[in-house]
Amino acid sequence: MFPLFLMLMVNLCIIVYLLISRIQKKQFNTKWLEAIKQIGGLAAVWGVFGTIVGLFNAFDALEAIKEMLPFQVIMGGLKVAVITAIYGLSIYCISMLTYIIFKLTNKILA
Repeated sequence: MFPLFLMLMVNLCIIVYLLISRIQKKQFNTKWLEAIKQIGGLAAVWGVFGTIVGLFNAFDALEAIKEMLPFQVIMGGLKVAVITAIYGLSIYCISMLTYIIFKLTNKILA
């Protein structure tokens, strides 16, 4: 989760920088827009990867247990495993929405 948090913070810093540039009517380099998009994509992939690793560890732990577990316990573990995917995809959605808005406003102002 910490790498996802860092990606979110980096993206937010870039977004604030672009907003300040837009307010001051400065032209910004489009590499920052691409950085927002690429970091968002990386966050989505990292979140799904974290979910797969979490599920692997959960199933490994379930396999090692000799007794029967209640269904609610298993579902609770699966719910926790999906948190990283939700977080990563949320960062991706924020990044893509910002990318689209800046791309459209950049075309309008140009």
